[in-house]
Amino acid sequence: MILRGRALLAILLLAGPALAMDGKGNSSDHFTVGSSLATAAVSGSTSHPARTYQAARDDALLYIASDGRLRGARLEQALSEYRQLHPVSALSDRELAQAFACQG
Repeated sequence: MILRGRALLAILLLAGPALAMDGKGNSSDHFTVGSSLATAAVSGSTSHPARTYQAARDDALLYIASDGRLRGARLEQALSEYRQLHPVSALSDRELAQAFACQG
């Protein structure tokens, strides 16, 4: 049951960021976000980035709802960590916030 739940979560995480980006960014950016977040979720590891992305969910939702005016500390940390891990990604803060918001 847990394995099936993780597989479903992985599918949603791969599809969610791509759908949330509303066609912006290139396909490699979409793949990078989707695979990074899905790998972190499926692995079930205690890796820091996975927990950081999940912890940023509420701040990401606030950022999106405020049209970028409100930026929480957890979102800032997640954005910083993502950019350190993927320095060539051309995704905007909003696109990444939308991907983090898809975290369950």
